[in-house]
Amino acid sequence: MADPTERLLIVADRLIDGTGRPPRGRSFVAIEGDRIAAVGPIGEAEARAGGPGRRLDFPACTILPGLIDSHVHLTFSAGPVPFEQLQADSDARLLLRATANARAALQAGVTTVRDLGARDRVTLELRDAIAEGTIPGPRVLASGRPITTPSGHCHFLGGVAQGLSAVTRLAAELVEQGVDAIKVMATGGNMTRTSDPLKAQFSTEELRAVVRVAHAAGLRVTVHARGVEGMRRAVEAGVDGIEHARMEIAPGEWGFDDEVARGMAERGITAAPTLAASFRAAQAQAAGAKVGLREGMVPIPVRQQNARRLREAGVRVVVGTDAGAALARFDEAVHVEMELLVGAGWSPLEAIGAATLDAAIAVGLEKEIGTVEPGKMADLVVVRGDPAQSISDVRQVLHVVQRGRIVATDGQLTDGRRPLPWPSGEIAERPSLWRALP
Repeated sequence: MADPTERLLIVADRLIDGTGRPPRGRSFVAIEGDRIAAVGPIGEAEARAGGPGRRLDFPACTILPGLIDSHVHLTFSAGPVPFEQLQADSDARLLLRATANARAALQAGVTTVRDLGARDRVTLELRDAIAEGTIPGPRVLASGRPITTPSGHCHFLGGVAQGLSAVTRLAAELVEQGVDAIKVMATGGNMTRTSDPLKAQFSTEELRAVVRVAHAAGLRVTVHARGVEGMRRAVEAGVDGIEHARMEIAPGEWGFDDEVARGMAERGITAAPTLAASFRAAQAQAAGAKVGLREGMVPIPVRQQNARRLREAGVRVVVGTDAGAALARFDEAVHVEMELLVGAGWSPLEAIGAATLDAAIAVGLEKEIGTVEPGKMADLVVVRGDPAQSISDVRQVLHVVQRGRIVATDGQLTDGRRPLPWPSGEIAERPSLWRALP
């Protein structure tokens, strides 16, 4: 956490505030402690900066809100077949991997992630370690074990339950563990050969029971759902979000359901199309590599069309990448997702909104993060270029500010760097302490 008395003034040629407004010209963001104190044109910087402090100028650069990835798996390897490694590794190994993935995400400009499925308490421990400053990383919201059926999708993560009473009991247990959201595998999925990606795994009543438990605790429920029937049941149950939301009706076949889409829009259910989840893997598979993709995957262009149809129906489509899945690396997944949204018909500014304010709404933190406005948490990214014109400029991360502190510069983390020259004068004097002892 930043020093509450510290003031920092960041100036750049452009500001995209995440609200959907057009980019501003040369602007400043004044930070006091961990909060944004003021935002405005550069001519007002001196008058509104709130007193002396550091000033950092970034010509030919753009200030953005910190990016938010609403769907990641920090313990997954992003290797060609990640679920094989996942099942073989110990919790200690998973925690080490999650730590490395968290660092990579932060360096890419992601200041908040929502982890939607991990074994035991691994991501809860990681979340707490990052929050207390033990290790660097983005703000982590963790769902812990996803709720699934015996032999169902990701059953090896431990959140297995079947029947109304068992599902209700597991949801309550997750709340007691301190999760930030509850994830339910409403259909089977790609990573589990014993599950059918298109078949609904839970009844509407079972999903409603999870929603009741979660909402009573102030938590959101989001579901993994690829098939239309699983999506329909999730909508009827009143979930808060649907991950993937691909509207699949048969292996490799897409059938958009207007009624389900209208239900999502009317109930404010967000959709994360996770386009980045298999983009690189599909490229590798086309080149002949072995990757963890099952036959019958709906092609990326069709999934882009599905995302566009959801948005046209009034559904809030947000950035959630499924980073950690096959070749979905944490150092670029959020950038790939935004680029694919632009390819699906979003403007660059709209794609940025999907990774900032829209994603903040999906995870329930829109009052704290997602836009560059006075009073909000000072999570910012400075990139070279103008991503409102070329979305790929979001890859050119120069500075990352998290809770008012500069945590990465030129793609390298600044937290934990030793003072130079080393050792500092204070530390160099410390050996004299033990020499004075009798």
